[in-house]
Amino acid sequence: MAHKISVTGCPTSSIQDYGKYLAFDMEEKGSPNAPKGIPFKSNEITYTVVVSLKQFNKLNISQEEFSQRRFLVQGEPCLDIPFEQCTGEIGVICMQIQEIEDKGKEKGQPKQTPKKGSRAKKQEENKPQEESKQRKEKKQILVPKGTREWMSLEEIKVPETFLQFTPGIAKQKAVEESIEQNGTVDKPIIIDPNTHELVDSYSRYFVAKKKKLDRVPVHY
Repeated sequence: MAHKISVTGCPTSSIQDYGKYLAFDMEEKGSPNAPKGIPFKSNEITYTVVVSLKQFNKLNISQEEFSQRRFLVQGEPCLDIPFEQCTGEIGVICMQIQEIEDKGKEKGQPKQTPKKGSRAKKQEENKPQEESKQRKEKKQILVPKGTREWMSLEEIKVPETFLQFTPGIAKQKAVEESIEQNGTVDKPIIIDPNTHELVDSYSRYFVAKKKKLDRVPVHY
């Protein structure tokens, strides 16, 4: 009989796009108390879930919205996921994924009745157009390979040695083109995981700050 595993919760990492499949992390907390006589307890475990692109598309959720939703993943544990792709402690091949209700959301909120009149009617007519416009403006951000997480530029500490020079025009232009096409830099910015100090990729940091990006992909 095949091994089965179920993981419930919200994604704890950004989505890694590998073409025909995607990968993301989820965490499960164990019970705080073990049965009497057992000197161990179940700790929090991070799972890397691998889901096919076809399964993901059935959810009808954008990658930006994905991290804010709650899911039930049913699958099988896997030890063959490449190390650089499996950032969690255990890999899980997703057999089925479904969105579940977030318990934190308030229930039973009364629906607002739209006001009658020409102004209200006009607003209702314009609503689909506005939503379509917003969807276009919220262009899906392509997650660069190797991304471990997303971080605010303000959290990254830049050593003086980097600040003393300006990246070349050619390097800046390449990063700017990536931001225009993909919504972010072409590769993750390399930082120290403990100090959040910039280790490499100053050109990407420089252009991201110039373009006033809210957050950038990082790798340790």
